[in-house]
Amino acid sequence: MPLVIYVESQVHSRMAKTYEDHKETFLALCEAAPEGSILRAVNRHGDTMFNELQLKRFVAELNALPEREKNGTVRKLIAAAEFAIASFGYLYFVGEPARA
Repeated sequence: MPLVIYVESQVHSRMAKTYEDHKETFLALCEAAPEGSILRAVNRHGDTMFNELQLKRFVAELNALPEREKNGTVRKLIAAAEFAIASFGYLYFVGEPARA
């Protein structure tokens, strides 16, 4: 099941929603990111939240990707992160719970 991503306000009300693509290309990108990358913090089986300061680094890392890796999901996430930054809010990734 793909990630669900919310843009949240300062008081955590949800302002926008988007999804990872069904091929999970964004998760694959995160899992292949180098050690120390903020992309590595996105958890497939848990929830991840980035604040405004973290989102600036997140956007910078996504913008630095080679053009061939900037698919529709990556472009949507850049736009969502920029919206969250402009709103002094958060980007909240909801992962799929691990199966027992």
